[in-house]
Amino acid sequence: MNSSFFIAKRYLFSKKTHNAINIISVISVIGIAISTLALVIVLSAFNGIEKLVIEINSAYEQDIRIESAKTKTFNRTYVSPEIYKVQGLQNATEVIEEIIIIKNEEHFIIGQLKGVEPQFIEMSEMQTHLEDGEAVLEDTYGPLGIIGVGALINLSGYIPDANIPYDEFTIYVPNKGEKIKSASIDGFKTKRIAIAGVFAFNNRVDERVLVVPISYAEDALNYENEISAIEMSFVPDTDLESKKLELSALLGPGFKVRTHFEQNQLIYQTSQMEKWLIVLFLAFIFFMVTFTLVSSITMLVLEKRENLQTIRALGATQKQIANIFFYEGLMINFSGLIFGLLFGYLVCFLQQQFGFIMLDKEFGEIFPIHFKLSDLLLILSITLVLGALVSYLPSRFLIKRIVK
Repeated sequence: MNSSFFIAKRYLFSKKTHNAINIISVISVIGIAISTLALVIVLSAFNGIEKLVIEINSAYEQDIRIESAKTKTFNRTYVSPEIYKVQGLQNATEVIEEIIIIKNEEHFIIGQLKGVEPQFIEMSEMQTHLEDGEAVLEDTYGPLGIIGVGALINLSGYIPDANIPYDEFTIYVPNKGEKIKSASIDGFKTKRIAIAGVFAFNNRVDERVLVVPISYAEDALNYENEISAIEMSFVPDTDLESKKLELSALLGPGFKVRTHFEQNQLIYQTSQMEKWLIVLFLAFIFFMVTFTLVSSITMLVLEKRENLQTIRALGATQKQIANIFFYEGLMINFSGLIFGLLFGYLVCFLQQQFGFIMLDKEFGEIFPIHFKLSDLLLILSITLVLGALVSYLPSRFLIKRIVK
């Protein structure tokens, strides 16, 4: 066993002349443990929220979205059929989107018409996110719409019970090629649409989107072969970046291919920025807490001054003596780290199992917690590097002054 490490271990567990040294060492361990525990809980909570946001957005907004690089719409015949043969493709739908006015009696909103093919119902997990009504786009009644819960509330609409006719909304669609004049509806084409169901994905979607059959959207907008986008979903764990490159090569420079993360880039960038700011703040607190190690090492060096002179006389080098207190600091830091990790992950595990903190009490949704190996490595990096730095500097400086 390394002689410096052996002596450091004896110093750590041996009884000190001054009880204050033991107290400061315990305070150091507790402070490091609490700081580590905070890092574990905060990072796991951020991961849970991030995962929840991804799940909320990933259902409505698909893995890959293809759009024209220069124009609002493009001709569907320009798209190579080879894109539908890409390995891992689970489903795909053509999409027509347009800003419209939705009116119900005296209420109206500025919304978005989204025309899709029937498979979009499965792709978006519409049945799971349905609040009321049915997740259908057409029946014997004709074309049907599914609207966001926020939009339905703002329009004072309703979803009828069985055997009662559907509630119908009026939509105003800009006439192709005509200029829209203020305070006039001359530039709009009007159509009616029956509402079959209401969904809830997220506020950004729920307050403005009306999903309709693509044939209805084509008729309303006077489109023939024009579409706004193609949305594609892939099997789980597919490398979307590689699929993006593959599709871009098949489509050419006239098309823009975006992954799910790129469609929501601002949301994820903001989330990551908040996470790193919190990590930096907690790392700074941990750094301040580790300065109790300086006090502990300083007092121990002063207490053991006579012993150090004896060890020096027996042939120990200045570096070996400095290493004694460096190892002492590392062991205190490591003890706090272990306790912090154990209690931090225990608290997170109990939250996962029993849900002590609720995200939404009304719906019984617990605050989400999610573990990542990368976070554990980040915590180990912060605590070990800062702990080693704070242990190294005082041990070298003090021994250089005391031991001659």
